Amino acid sequence: EIIHDTVVMGINCNVANMWKSLGETVAHRGHMCLGIQWRSFAIACYKHASVNRKGAAKPSLKKQIVSAELKDILQHSQLAVLYHYNDLTVQEWDGLRLKLGAKGVKLKIFPSKVSAKVLKGTKYENMGPLFTGPSVLAFSEAPVLSDLLTVTKGEKKLMVLGGLLENQLFTPKGLDGYTKLPSLDVTRQELVGILSHHQTTLSSLLQSSAAKLSQMLDQIGKTEQKQQA
Repeated sequence: EIIHDTVVMGINCNVANMWKSLGETVAHRGHMCLGIQWRSFAIACYKHASVNRKGAAKPSLKKQIVSAELKDILQHSQLAVLYHYNDLTVQEWDGLRLKLGAKGVKLKIFPSKVSAKVLKGTKYENMGPLFTGPSVLAFSEAPVLSDLLTVTKGEKKLMVLGGLLENQLFTPKGLDGYTKLPSLDVTRQELVGILSHHQTTLSSLLQSSAAKLSQMLDQIGKTEQKQQA
């Protein structure tokens, strides 16, 4: 009954060690059969614990924390750009955080190997390969890409690896090209200007055509009157 209850509760390697020691003690005192039985039970405990470890392996606490924090940042940030950094001093880090903080951008260093693994199977999976070597993630709840690149371009120890902008993955070249696009307000103004121009042109053409048609009809009418006369 003791053996059965222990198995039901779930036996780990520490419990197995206890049974093994107890079996050896009993056998040493002359109860050989009982000692062999308990040692056999200890071996079964080891096997049971080994199977459980292999079949129900859980991610480490570090991996769980990194996974939760990284996914949360990517999910709630409109901008997330990954940089490779090289030997920045504490003073340089502080200065960089201060400059970017004024633009609403935060910095966070994640372990590359763990980050690449936790992104597998998510909608951010394509960003996983970017996590190689010492890398730092710059992120913001606003799409302030121009401000971010303006600040970091002056840092020779930083190199853009790629990033997400409004859930779209961009290469370094793509990010740079995006900053050269006109703003939404400018685009709207240009579109209104184009539509207004076409509207004016179309109106002018319609008026001109109507005037020509009127002249043609008037001319036809005069010709018919002459013929009748």
